[in-house]
Amino acid sequence: MPLNYLDPIEAGLALEDYKPQQIGFQINKHLYSTGLPSLKEVKIALFCIETPEQSFEDFRKQLYALFLGNWNMEIADLGNLKISDFDEEAYKKIQEISAELIKQGVIPLLIGGVQELTYAMYRAFDSLEQMVNMVSVDAKFDFGNNEELFIEDSYMSKLISEPPVNLLDFTNIGYQSYYVAQEELDLLEKMCFEAHRLGNITGDLRIIEPAMRDADIVSIDMTSVQARDIGSIGYVNGFNSREICTITRYAGISSNVQIAGIFNIPSTNLAYQLLAQMVWYFYEGFNFRIKELPVITDENYTKYIVPIDDIQIEFFRSTQTERWWMKPGGDKYSSPQNHVPSGLIPCLHQDYEEATKGIIPERWWRSYRKSI
Repeated sequence: MPLNYLDPIEAGLALEDYKPQQIGFQINKHLYSTGLPSLKEVKIALFCIETPEQSFEDFRKQLYALFLGNWNMEIADLGNLKISDFDEEAYKKIQEISAELIKQGVIPLLIGGVQELTYAMYRAFDSLEQMVNMVSVDAKFDFGNNEELFIEDSYMSKLISEPPVNLLDFTNIGYQSYYVAQEELDLLEKMCFEAHRLGNITGDLRIIEPAMRDADIVSIDMTSVQARDIGSIGYVNGFNSREICTITRYAGISSNVQIAGIFNIPSTNLAYQLLAQMVWYFYEGFNFRIKELPVITDENYTKYIVPIDDIQIEFFRSTQTERWWMKPGGDKYSSPQNHVPSGLIPCLHQDYEEATKGIIPERWWRSYRKSI
């Protein structure tokens, strides 16, 4: 069983005197004394990628000390996957563990390691035979390395080219222009993928909500957070601590997200404290998940038809949550290859407002270009 790859957490963490209202008291733990916890009612299960250079005991101390929200769900800490190198064997184990949890209806939350492990999360869907959408929170696009702009074995290059190709859509959140070559932007544009520049979204993070709502996989690189907020050498610009927590909450509240990972975590007290709060916000978001998909006959949704020149765009608004969707601009994504939900694109109210002024929404254009 793939979960047997995981080692229990340190006994000292389990014996601390947590209050009943704290995560450390309520979370189901993988212990030496009791073994792996039952996953029957568990909704989210985290596990850490430990290396000889990094342990996550301090992170757990921070997380376990936090107080629970008004949540009605079971969470678990499955312990540690201890690896000596990020080799093919490590990728295979992460892929198998992730696939097993997803099959059981549990969201795997990976903590630690390099962001290239996103590829292992992606490959977990091979056995599930499902197309996926991915969101990456990163200051760069990761198509190359320090020597070359594009390399074949970069995890992003493999995502878009290695068979089986399960990737339906990709969105980058938080790229910084001076770390990205124009050729990389051109490639994303050519593939009809989406990218949000850091400076364009920090003023209003609601812009990223539709992309997160449609994601199956969320990968967060902690170097996307400004260095001073994580007490580390890194990028002077980036998301601040509040913004990255908001982004993580969006990931949790998305009813489509089936797996998430947080990578490249510095070994500092500030980083572990922020990481614990990001995980808390992921839990918080999940607790408020509402499964929504508008259909024509559903009285909980209002349909709007906006004619623009020789086309018309159909919008749907939820009367329950005030969230918006629109019908895609082509038949290809009306029933995408085994991706659920299908047929509608999450959008914002401002997309509808712009359409009423004769401006075709960018997300509609991308879906149309994909269809042709």
